[in-house]
Amino acid sequence: MPKAVAVLVGLRKVNPAKYGGWDGANGCWGCELDVDNIERILEPLGYQTTILKTEKATRRNVMKALGAASQLTKGDIFVFYYSGHGGQQPDQTGPKKDELDGKDETLVLYDGELRDDSLNDVWTSLQPGVRVAMLSDSCNSGTNYKAPGVTLKKPTPLAPLDAAAAVGMKAQLIHMGGCRDSQSSQGYEGGGLFTVAVCNAWKGGAFEGSYQSLYDVVRTAVTSEQPDQQPAYNEYGPVSADFKKQRPFTV
Repeated sequence: MPKAVAVLVGLRKVNPAKYGGWDGANGCWGCELDVDNIERILEPLGYQTTILKTEKATRRNVMKALGAASQLTKGDIFVFYYSGHGGQQPDQTGPKKDELDGKDETLVLYDGELRDDSLNDVWTSLQPGVRVAMLSDSCNSGTNYKAPGVTLKKPTPLAPLDAAAAVGMKAQLIHMGGCRDSQSSQGYEGGGLFTVAVCNAWKGGAFEGSYQSLYDVVRTAVTSEQPDQQPAYNEYGPVSADFKKQRPFTV
């Protein structure tokens, strides 16, 4: 039977000493609750789950947890979920070398930001046939899973990556972000708008559609409340038709 592994990360604040006095609490009131709600989706499906909240969500701990994906083989599935602040930093490889906007997208962790380049290193190290689903309820989350040299096709609600972006990617990844790069994801005490929409669409396990149909439902719910927040959908690597059609998180 395929293995199912998940890493769920949520931060209600960050270490001010690592961010020039900023504690990151504003807007992250419900991020730990988001993690609990995603766990409720995955637990009945048989996932082996690592949960990292706030003080435990350090760069070292997150990267160590993501390293578990390296043990997976063809047919296994890995879910990475993040709820917290998302940032942007100047591209370390030089202006527009591997980012069209000259910026790296980041996940804001307790002791520092995790660049999309580091996530890309994880994904491109995975074995062929491993399925990855990444969901990020954070600002600037349109391409925060990383795609070097990405060239997007004409803008559409579903914006697949150009084939050239998948060079070196042997696993197959489906990504959904709470918004596009340079946009904000709304967060409330009851959880992030994007995550709440995912959970509502899931309907306690009654949802039977594909990843794209889940995205369609979530996007409609989010934009109806916040028109300026446009959730993102991307595919990275040799994503098979079978993976696309599967009910999300299927083991």
